Amino acid sequence: MASSSAANLEDVPSVDLMTELLRRMKCASKPDKRLILVGPPGSGKGTQSPIIKDEYCLCHLATGDMLRAAVAAKTPLGIKAKEAMDKGELVSDDLVVGIIDEAMKKPSCQKGFILDGFPRTEVQAQKVSPSSTCRLASKCI
Repeated sequence: MASSSAANLEDVPSVDLMTELLRRMKCASKPDKRLILVGPPGSGKGTQSPIIKDEYCLCHLATGDMLRAAVAAKTPLGIKAKEAMDKGELVSDDLVVGIIDEAMKKPSCQKGFILDGFPRTEVQAQKVSPSSTCRLASKCI
């Protein structure tokens, strides 16, 4: 029996179900990819990400968007981030890494991901968990 939180597929239009099925079939044949987009604000990272995301069935991990979403959803990491933001401080590297680590575990990131705005510092790059590093490098060393 399906859980009570599962969507009732009877309420989903057939065209939406077929579109999702076709998308999943297309994605099944795509190779796994891990991309990091680097560039200053306005350089086109946010413009190119959706195109790459759709073409290669990747999830787009934009730290700014993710921080705002975590704050809005009042997740434990979002609450800590909001405290820093309300004080006019930068969000700590540990919080940013935590949000990235959490997002990389989502099923939508199964085929890979695009990192947009991360890592911003050498410390952030060093703090990515070993399991995330394995996903970043496609192997564990």
